[in-house]
Amino acid sequence: MFKQYSLISWFTKNPVAANLLMAIVIVMGINSASSLRKEAFPNQAPDTVEVSVHYASGSAQQAEQGIALVIESALQSVTGIKRITSTSDAQGTRVMIEKTAKHNLNQLLQDVKAQVDAIHNLPTDAEKPLVKAALREEQVIRVQLFGDVSHQTLQFYGDKVANALLAKAAIGKVVRPDHREPLIAIEIDEAALKAYQLTFTEVARQINEASGVSVTKSLRNPEKVISLRANTQAMTAQDFAQLVVKSNQVNSYVTLADIATITDTYNDEQYFLSRFDGHNAYTIKLVMDEYSDMEQIVAQTQQVAAQFQSSLPDTIQLTTWYDKSELIQERLALLSTNAMSGIALVFIVLAIFLNLRVAFWVAAGLPFILCGTLYFMTEPYAGLTLNEMTTFGFIMALGIVVDDAVVVGESVYSTKKQLGDTVSNTITGVSIVTIPTLFGVLTTVAAFAALANVSGGLGVLYAQFGTIVTICLLLSVVESKLILPAHLAHLNTRQVNRSPIMVKWSKVQGVADKLLTQLNYRYYKPSLLVVLKHKYAALIAFISMLILAVSLLSNGYVRVGFFPSLPADTISASITLRNDASFGQTASNLTHLERSLFTAEQSLLHSAEQLNTSYIDHVAISADSDLSGQIDVSVKENPYYTLKELAAVWHQTTGLPEATKQINIRAELAMVSNFKVEIKTDNDTAMQQSAQAIVSYLQNVDGVSAIDNSLAPGEAQLNFTLSEQGKALGMTPSTLSRQLLQTFGGEVIQSYMRGSDEVKVRARAPLSQRSDMFDVLNSDVSLPNGQVVPLSAVATVQYSDQVQSITRIGSVRAVTITAAVDKSKLTPVALVADLKETLIPKLTSSYHDLTIHFAGEAEHQAETTASMKSAYLLALFAIYALLAIPLKSYFQPLIIMAIIPFGFIGAILGHWYLNLTVSILSLNGILALSGVVINDSLLLVSQFNRHQKEGKPTTEAIIDAATGRLRAILLTSLTTFAGLYPILGESSQQAQFLIPAATSLGYGILFATLITLFMTPVLLMISQQISAVYTKTGKYLRGEKVDDPHYSR
Repeated sequence: MFKQYSLISWFTKNPVAANLLMAIVIVMGINSASSLRKEAFPNQAPDTVEVSVHYASGSAQQAEQGIALVIESALQSVTGIKRITSTSDAQGTRVMIEKTAKHNLNQLLQDVKAQVDAIHNLPTDAEKPLVKAALREEQVIRVQLFGDVSHQTLQFYGDKVANALLAKAAIGKVVRPDHREPLIAIEIDEAALKAYQLTFTEVARQINEASGVSVTKSLRNPEKVISLRANTQAMTAQDFAQLVVKSNQVNSYVTLADIATITDTYNDEQYFLSRFDGHNAYTIKLVMDEYSDMEQIVAQTQQVAAQFQSSLPDTIQLTTWYDKSELIQERLALLSTNAMSGIALVFIVLAIFLNLRVAFWVAAGLPFILCGTLYFMTEPYAGLTLNEMTTFGFIMALGIVVDDAVVVGESVYSTKKQLGDTVSNTITGVSIVTIPTLFGVLTTVAAFAALANVSGGLGVLYAQFGTIVTICLLLSVVESKLILPAHLAHLNTRQVNRSPIMVKWSKVQGVADKLLTQLNYRYYKPSLLVVLKHKYAALIAFISMLILAVSLLSNGYVRVGFFPSLPADTISASITLRNDASFGQTASNLTHLERSLFTAEQSLLHSAEQLNTSYIDHVAISADSDLSGQIDVSVKENPYYTLKELAAVWHQTTGLPEATKQINIRAELAMVSNFKVEIKTDNDTAMQQSAQAIVSYLQNVDGVSAIDNSLAPGEAQLNFTLSEQGKALGMTPSTLSRQLLQTFGGEVIQSYMRGSDEVKVRARAPLSQRSDMFDVLNSDVSLPNGQVVPLSAVATVQYSDQVQSITRIGSVRAVTITAAVDKSKLTPVALVADLKETLIPKLTSSYHDLTIHFAGEAEHQAETTASMKSAYLLALFAIYALLAIPLKSYFQPLIIMAIIPFGFIGAILGHWYLNLTVSILSLNGILALSGVVINDSLLLVSQFNRHQKEGKPTTEAIIDAATGRLRAILLTSLTTFAGLYPILGESSQQAQFLIPAATSLGYGILFATLITLFMTPVLLMISQQISAVYTKTGKYLRGEKVDDPHYSR
């Protein structure tokens, strides 16, 4: 025995080594904690290459034909491509190339860049393609400048703040969504051009000649070099106003101010709106990449904000908000609080049923495990960060990592109480359970290792969770086998403490021990005998319970949503308007949306009699388009309502304002898109009718909202064709289109740098002469000879609708339909199933070239499920092997593994009782539960095998094994539930993310105890009976004596 467990023996006899090991690991863990990066979610490596080409053709069709099709063709020979998606509009094309799972992104990037660079037939007006990896960036915090001042003032100070932020070491990038490009707008009056006999082209040429920087060759001599530089660049609106555009005679000239209005403004090609708490605003977003540390970014941002708050003008305020580091801090606080509560509860449970010293040292193992895991999270080991998934792993591990130590502690306590308080009996107590507990932990590790093999982007999330639990479990083996025995080596089970407190506590322990003994021999043993007597009926009863539990899922009594919606710490509302909405309608509807927010809150507070109170902290309104906008809302700590409740009432209160296409209000973070369907066909009629049919179907489904269709109605378009008369007058299509663009779209004449901004100089007609269709139809054009004639004299016009955007997926035109699904009423997968059963067959039979693909959650679930199946098949084989080795049997592992599905019963009932949705996060708890069931069953079967070797009959061996392991099994169940109880009782918003998994393990363990204590003996009895029949049959056929002294009924 001593030789077999020499390492355990050495550490048990050398407590100094055990204590030093424990202290070193704790110190290293504490030291490592400060160096761990923090982020909200694990950063997922990019899997997409982006090719963007700016091409201001004014037509999505031209961009599609001239760019998208050309790039798609060039990429046909590139390997490692999973899917190509392109989007073309009036400003150009963006192509997204998604790689296959195992292909190297850098290699794909190089191959794509080589092919794109080799393209020589892009339109001449198209800019050079930009090829890059599509990086995923995470927003950390926002800096908000706001006040009742002009945007120019806000941007001036905002740029100063942004530059100060970028000077900080931890901050690598800021995003300024409200930053507008400066513009010198030269609005040339058509009547003035006629009066001075000028053309638009002549004015543009004169501006370029009068304003600019030119450099000649340098003057060189043996001593120095002198550069000749003529700098006449106009810098301000006043400088441009003084430029001469025409000279009539000496001292007689026409300046630009005589024919145009010049303003120093911002690019106004897109609609712009930014307000914060009712004031004009300028936003700076701090983002992080895979190498950034969220906590350091926030700290340095707060430093810069504090510096500027005291130096800004009184009319401008500055604040920070949208701080995502608070999410991690709250989760870590939750971890700390629940860890301490869990440790205290575990200690109390162990102290009641075992010994105070045993209880203390078992609970003291938790800091060793947690600190050791923190150390191994660092480079060059696991290389993990503190984020949502890793802290989730820590919290889930709290419920299972002490199981190993509980079994060892109970075994040592029982052995020493029975055989005597010696060091050798400590080693004997550890040795009895070493093999089953070691392999029991390894089977749990094998189950969680399957998570690391889940493919796809979500696999990164589950891999981190599984890695944390695996490290914790492996460290629990070290702690329970090497450190704990040294602390229990001198445990005195017979020592009587005479202190009043200990005397009272001894009475509590005596009562608990008496109750446990009565439970074991007065209730459990007789019940087990009855169950074993009716073993097949008992087996049928367990199978029936499993079927009933599964029927709760299949019949919808317990909802199944593969990917859960995670609680957010802010609310976001987005609004999309119809194409026929009037200019300025966006601002009006966003104002209505803001007012309805406060109305919704007051209706919630009215029921609680909290009138004249508001928990809303900040409201930010933004829009970068005249057809869409967004509102972000943060609330103060501990609001009366949940964000989900406020979002629901807000949606009801808002309704659908005038000209609004859709409103989407979100208080949750979806791991993937709820619902997304892609319709692919080159038949425009089939695409439009199929899209409309699916949208109409979704509009009639309860629980489906925020339906969006990428196939937007086209914009009105005027198509000009050069007439025969126009050709005769010398006009060409090129000169006609350029003059129309100059007048109504404007022409960038030149650009120059002002600080870090590029200032563009754009000449165009005044807004009053280019705001209406009739302005275009009544405009004039200049002939090559300088004569000015009406547009109608050289061109004809036709009216049509122009598609705003064209999407292509897999080299075929496509339209995408998305929707939000309320999982309390319907799951996305169920919605997809209904569509496939009812509507989709009709559409595909009507249009034979139509392809309909369901993406979003349905696609990710199919991908993840397929990956999990293969991963768990390997995991089951590994579990079988890890059970077969200590049991030295090919058949007994199957007995233990047959119990795994029955552990789900408690998990499902727990979700039903708490009205929770079973999700993939619930599966994590079920995995942990399976490990507990396997561990306890392995201990029981190992004990049974020992009794059989001693010559006991089957029934007696089973009874003795079950009653002998009852204390350890109950303790592991109680400590697991005690460790998770604080989480199950949490009402905080952040805890909602953890409760489904905690429910699977916490409630599951209560039923799993019955599974282990009753079903495992039943299966053992049935297996022994089958084995006996098999043995007797074999002996009978060989003519041998068939008596089996080890088998009894």
